[in-house]
Amino acid sequence: METIVRQQLAELLPQMEVCPCEKCQLDIQALVLNSLPSHYVVTEKGEMMTSIDQTLPQNQADLYAAITKACVLVGSNPQHDLN
Repeated sequence: METIVRQQLAELLPQMEVCPCEKCQLDIQALVLNSLPSHYVVTEKGEMMTSIDQTLPQNQADLYAAITKACVLVGSNPQHDLN
């Protein structure tokens, strides 16, 4: 899931009104990963199945919603120095 979240965040972050610094991106990733169901895999086949599962429309919508919610939260409460 980390890879999928990172890829989607890289695509969506330019559209979001949130600081693009590394600290904010990591905070967003952590919030998103904590809000989504875990998908642990130990084989390449398992990784492929998880990737295919993430192409389902409902899963894409859930991921987009989680990223948006995390961006709003981090954007309104950044944990880094704003100076």
